[in-house]
Amino acid sequence: MNLLKAEGQAKVLGTVVCVSGAIFMVLFRGPAVFGRAEADSGSNEIRARGQPEPVGWLLSSLLGLGVETWHLGVLCLVGNCFLMGAYLVIQAPVLIKYPASLSLTAYSYGFGAIFMVLTGVFASNGLHEWALTRTEIIAIVYAGIVASCLNYAIMTWANKILGPSLVALYNPLQPACSTILSTIFLGTPIYLGSIIGGVFIIAGLYLVTWARYNEAQRVLLARYLNPLLVEVEDAPAHKTQESSSSESSSSGSIDL
Repeated sequence: MNLLKAEGQAKVLGTVVCVSGAIFMVLFRGPAVFGRAEADSGSNEIRARGQPEPVGWLLSSLLGLGVETWHLGVLCLVGNCFLMGAYLVIQAPVLIKYPASLSLTAYSYGFGAIFMVLTGVFASNGLHEWALTRTEIIAIVYAGIVASCLNYAIMTWANKILGPSLVALYNPLQPACSTILSTIFLGTPIYLGSIIGGVFIIAGLYLVTWARYNEAQRVLLARYLNPLLVEVEDAPAHKTQESSSSESSSSGSIDL
């Protein structure tokens, strides 16, 4: 990223606008634009009917120290953002040496599943908490096949082509998509803050994508204008080989 060029400045501006839109969706609600505000009562009833999260000995010990569950949730979300960004950055050089994106995804999340199971063992209070209903089994199957396998396989493939910065920048689209899906399936209204934040997110993504496209076109244009650049660099080596061969032929003729 070169801040002295328009593309580099557009990348910074697009990133700031995109992240600001995601934050704006969380902090500002505004009036309901599509749907009625009373529709939130239905979604609250759905959340109220859900099973409470079991409190294991690890969480109970942290709560005993005065740490609230809200603080732990925020720390886990922030840590997830940093670790996911680090994963994408580390994954990029690995894909150069091991370009099989599907196998790399399987290895990565296979080890992740092992750690999640171990964490679940220590966080649960008994085997009865591992019993699942039919609805929970369907949700887990969907999460494993679509939200995990298909999602992260495509993300790894895109990381191999576009790079980690552009792949990670599209994550703020998740709250915008969640707003649309919650309106379709749960009937929740779309508020003014969600619309404004979604516009900011799309505008920021467009700026960064435009900057990346212009940089790629500039590189292609430079290669088109200098097609013999590699051959010119190799020219001295060819000259030395030709001079050595001519010297050997001349010495051979003198010997004769």
